[in-house]
Amino acid sequence: MNTNIFKFNPIKYAGFCLPLLGLAATQAVAEENDSGNVMVVTASGVEQRFKDAPASISVVTSEQLEKEMGTASTDLADILERVAGVSKAIGTDVSSGIQLRGMPASYTLLLVDGKRIGSSNGLKTTQQNYFDDINWIPVESIERIEIVRGPMSTLYGSDAMGGVVNIITKKNNKEWNGALTIGTRQPEDSKSGETTTYTGSVGGPLGNGFTLRMNGSWNKRDADKTDTSALRWGSGQEGKKRYNYGADLSWDITDNHQVSIGTLQGTEEGIPGETLDGDEVGLRGISKLERENYSAAYRGLFDFGSVRLTAYENKYKNSASDVPVISGGTLVGTEDTKIQGKDKIIEGDINLPFELWLPHNVTIGGQWMKEELNNPRSMGTNKYAAASYGKHTGEATSKGVFVEDQIGLLDDLTLTLGVRYDDTEYGDQTTPRAYLVYQANDYLTLKGGYSEGFKAPTIRQASPGFVEESKGAGCNGYADYTGGGCYIVSNGNLKPETSENWEVGALFNYEGWDAGITFFDSRFKNKLATAPIGYITGDRSGRYWLERVNLDSARTQGIEGNLNIPLISEPKGQFLQKLTLRNNYTRMIKAEDDQGVMLVTTPKFTSYSSLDWSVTQDLDFSFSAHYYGKMLGLNNKADQESRGSTATARIRNSYTLYGLSGQYKITKNFRFNAGIDNLFDKDPVSSEPSGSASSGNNYYVPGRTY
Repeated sequence: MNTNIFKFNPIKYAGFCLPLLGLAATQAVAEENDSGNVMVVTASGVEQRFKDAPASISVVTSEQLEKEMGTASTDLADILERVAGVSKAIGTDVSSGIQLRGMPASYTLLLVDGKRIGSSNGLKTTQQNYFDDINWIPVESIERIEIVRGPMSTLYGSDAMGGVVNIITKKNNKEWNGALTIGTRQPEDSKSGETTTYTGSVGGPLGNGFTLRMNGSWNKRDADKTDTSALRWGSGQEGKKRYNYGADLSWDITDNHQVSIGTLQGTEEGIPGETLDGDEVGLRGISKLERENYSAAYRGLFDFGSVRLTAYENKYKNSASDVPVISGGTLVGTEDTKIQGKDKIIEGDINLPFELWLPHNVTIGGQWMKEELNNPRSMGTNKYAAASYGKHTGEATSKGVFVEDQIGLLDDLTLTLGVRYDDTEYGDQTTPRAYLVYQANDYLTLKGGYSEGFKAPTIRQASPGFVEESKGAGCNGYADYTGGGCYIVSNGNLKPETSENWEVGALFNYEGWDAGITFFDSRFKNKLATAPIGYITGDRSGRYWLERVNLDSARTQGIEGNLNIPLISEPKGQFLQKLTLRNNYTRMIKAEDDQGVMLVTTPKFTSYSSLDWSVTQDLDFSFSAHYYGKMLGLNNKADQESRGSTATARIRNSYTLYGLSGQYKITKNFRFNAGIDNLFDKDPVSSEPSGSASSGNNYYVPGRTY
């Protein structure tokens, strides 16, 4: 055994003064480098080169994360929203999430190493707030993040209707090594909470084919102080403390066969804010959310191809207070308890490359999934009497099979055909796709295709007996609604939402110049909406009642692209190694239902630019600018009437946030990051933000932060 088996770098990266929107733009790797030969795994059933992938895909590397997240950033969404076609959900209090191409965050499927990480949103206690499940993975454990924009239901089934974010973790190494990141984020405004972060990982061989990798992180963001009675409308943010730890043990039985087991555990706790007078401001988001994941996997290489099989379970628990206690169908009191959710999944695929007149690469796969929910916050089966309570548990089982074939029509032309069949509690669904990739020459790639997607209703939406509460944001737009909040009743007759999607694009790469442009168009049917029941005579709650229905059709359409310019690609003196200008942009044309109501709050145009200066081999600087245009549908009468005076976020005024950052590699094993976020302390929030339709920007934007 090698005596130098434990080669652990006690502090591989140390950071101070987080954020910059810069240091290395988070565009697709293949768009940033001279080669499109980086390998990706999310866009099809096989691993392939970036430029050959039959989808619009971007990649964020571990190096980029170390530069931009490693110092103190607490939200991967802040990094991913710099990618073309990606935006961070905007909420007036605690809502969050990743939105792809103008679609709500719930249409983005989140994966870790190709496995669903589950969704904690079935455990939320109100209708409006959206939990973000992307930040459970310690940054030190991430090898790269692949973002596929556009429906991927043919491979992944339900929930991938908007696209897929796949976090690829670092694998065990042939020698022991590790890393530790320490970071802090210090806002200039004394009313804003500071952030402290520790993340680390260690891994290596145990002998006899066994390898082990462990990781962990601890993050705390203190709550803000406010001169209002609530942390919303841009007046500040609630605090949050999150800690995660995980381990993965693998065994290489032979060179061609591997089995592994793993776990990931985490807890997130909300930290209440306080007023300037010292009074506590109640939490509107998570009180305490716990997550557990357990997995087992097998991978094998055979003469005929490869085989993968995975079984895993995701568990969530969310603390809830004042939950109804039921006796004999009647409310007899309240208690503090936990809302619980669980997913059990078994999935696998076989890859078969062969030639039959033409080269084929066929992948055949299947999935079995069972979802369970126990939500005592639900208020019963009888929508006509708020004092009568019933079922608050539900489950749904689905089964799916798919086949995909990548056909080499010519040396430079590949056709990908795929189809998937799903048997769900809400009906059968078949989703096909066809995609062409043409390598016109060494520098130009043309892509385009058609795909269909679907999204099954959640247990909360489709199980009779579930009633969801909204305090106002989900109740407006109905003529007879006069305020006071509403209850939203589930519907056991819901159908899956479906979509038909086209996209066409081009990629250009030549001597450091990178450019790309993609046009996309998606049309939806059976979109879930709500229909009014109204106020019910004798209902002592006084609430307005709504029912979930398949009502709307919808459409999204837009253009996304990038342009990277190598201003200086060869060293020019002692202090100028390289100078590169990187740009991403997204122009949303449509993101609305058939009534003209916007699907999400999203800017009509966004762009992210960074000027990256490599001073020496060890010193880098970056200056960045992130532009947010006015919201799509700002002057749309139907949209503004539907929002009314609600808690919905609005972008009525465009703005740009600038950043400055630097990184210095002190030694081989020690790196120091520093920066200033929101360099000019831009505050785009209106002077008196509120839920009023005439209010200006009414959501939180951090001020200058070091």
